[in-house]
Amino acid sequence: MINLAAALTVTMGPLSLLAAQQASAASVATWDKVAQCESSGDWTNVHHTSTTTYYGGLQFDAATWNAYGGQQYAPYANQATKMQQILIAEKVLAVQGERAWPHCGPPVGLGADHATPYPATPSGIGVYRKADRTFYVADRNGADVGRNAYGNADDMPLVGHFAGPGRDTVGVYRPETQEFFLTSDNTNLYSYSVFGNKDDVPLVGDWDGTGKQTIGVYRPSEGAFYLTVDNLTPKYRVAFGNPNWKPVVGNWSGTGKDTVGVYDPDTQTFHLSYANVNGPANDDQKVSFGNPDDVPIKGDWDGSGTDKVGVYRPSTQEFFGAVNGGQLLAKYGNPGDKPITGHWK
Repeated sequence: MINLAAALTVTMGPLSLLAAQQASAASVATWDKVAQCESSGDWTNVHHTSTTTYYGGLQFDAATWNAYGGQQYAPYANQATKMQQILIAEKVLAVQGERAWPHCGPPVGLGADHATPYPATPSGIGVYRKADRTFYVADRNGADVGRNAYGNADDMPLVGHFAGPGRDTVGVYRPETQEFFLTSDNTNLYSYSVFGNKDDVPLVGDWDGTGKQTIGVYRPSEGAFYLTVDNLTPKYRVAFGNPNWKPVVGNWSGTGKDTVGVYDPDTQTFHLSYANVNGPANDDQKVSFGNPDDVPIKGDWDGSGTDKVGVYRPSTQEFFGAVNGGQLLAKYGNPGDKPITGHWK
């Protein structure tokens, strides 16, 4: 049973002095503890009282959710993702401190945890080398970060945070058998799935903004994305693009959700959608970038928390990012390598 005194309310009156004295951030692990206390960890919880209704894992009332910008994500907190609820809670914490959750914040050390829950750092680059089945990764400027062998020679490389928020780890897709092998530590198998049809293009993304990336495929014959949130069953079938276009997915809107996109190689144009929907996708943004024969990539090139498009030029092994008008990120890899991008630290 939720303690009603612990539910969130708006603090009225001047806040500038108070804000300067409060904790301004907390880790996801600490927010999980607050949610466990407030709602038994149910991020879709709705709790009615005789006077007020409280929503989501952190039990926002509607006034607080609206006052701190929650409407940009969903009408009520329980309809937003865990990540989105935490992002709004961070704003409340910065102003009101842990006293906004008086019975749950102090016991779990909310006010003493100064970690950033979703730190935004620039994406790194890398390559997968079929000859030695090895992922070679570097920072955005091409400085080596590490390497890791995984998979078989004919596998396709995958990169993502498969176990939850944090650094990206490697995985592979086996086209002949439609098998996905995903790791959480770059070594040991974390998740195994069989999904899709032969000739599908494998994908990974955080389709619902939960902080955890799951698998999907793009089916060129249909011009459609099939996306799962459980690595088993499609939740979304999104129609987008033409048969010869290339899929590219990313956090285009900065909300924490990875959504679909396609790249037209004939015109070097990216078409990006800001939502995953069952049916035809909206073509929300068009970006022309790159040269013929470039390979489309994506990354948070400036650490802003939003993905931008980019290209890899196989002829010169150069990575280019569409940031600040477009720039060369680095030259990295050998001829024949396949480009990858991710957060390696």
